[in-house]
Amino acid sequence: MVSQAQSRARIILLGIGGAAAAALALAGGPKGVHRYLRRLRDDHSRRPALWNRFYAVDWGETTTNNYGFAPAEGDHPQRFQHQMYREMLRLLKAKRSLAPGLKLLEVSCGRGGGLDAFLSAAPGVFDATGLDVAGNAIAFCRASYGEDDQRRFVEGSALDLPFANASFDVVLNVEASNDFGDRPRFLAEAARVLKPDGVFIYTDNFCSAQVEQMKIDLAGAGFAAKFTDATDNVAEACRLDSPRRRDVIRRRAPLFARWLLKRQLENYAGIDGTDKHRQFGERRRAYLMTAAVKR
Repeated sequence: MVSQAQSRARIILLGIGGAAAAALALAGGPKGVHRYLRRLRDDHSRRPALWNRFYAVDWGETTTNNYGFAPAEGDHPQRFQHQMYREMLRLLKAKRSLAPGLKLLEVSCGRGGGLDAFLSAAPGVFDATGLDVAGNAIAFCRASYGEDDQRRFVEGSALDLPFANASFDVVLNVEASNDFGDRPRFLAEAARVLKPDGVFIYTDNFCSAQVEQMKIDLAGAGFAAKFTDATDNVAEACRLDSPRRRDVIRRRAPLFARWLLKRQLENYAGIDGTDKHRQFGERRRAYLMTAAVKR
């Protein structure tokens, strides 16, 4: 699976599987379920609980959630998702020399595969913390990767980061900010926990009409940012990775989701031929990345 933080289908998946969804299906059919799940999607106060349910699903070997970047190195099944993190590291290297002991925070680390790929690409450099709002995601990370002096995991909100001012040299956020409900507040929190001249490595996708506002929000939080447009790379990664994504949905998504929401799930995953994939190809949706310096 891949992540589009504000994707309707992701929130749909988070909200299903219980007796309430089944009852709604019986009472109102698919339209009733879709109305209910749209309300869940738009109620940001419910997001932490919904994310926790999402990460309670057994996603098997899938540990890295983003649309991916092509071309990608290696032959790992999630190589496109890992390449996205390597691209973020490349942007960081253009801003800062890497020396052991740099303090790194990833906000919304999910199941930790992306952070692991990032650290593996620069061994011995970072003292890393992964944060996620979902306790089930943090539990998975601790069980899968362990914790030591160079890596730890913390449950917490992106809008109220549980760290002191100027705690980190680098803050990393990959394809999650659309889901936070208050991007300016998140950006202000990222700036707060960064040291002076710290670097915010940030990427997400936006409707074309939202791009300028995102840039204004970053500047308002005190970041000097130049952007790399990776839309074509992301669209190609979605195309090349479509067979694997279909297989993940078939094998791992809850039965109720596969039965009722197959089209939405494939759109959420950016699978070739879906509207989300066409939005990238037609430039109705832009995928931007930056290594922004705290002024």
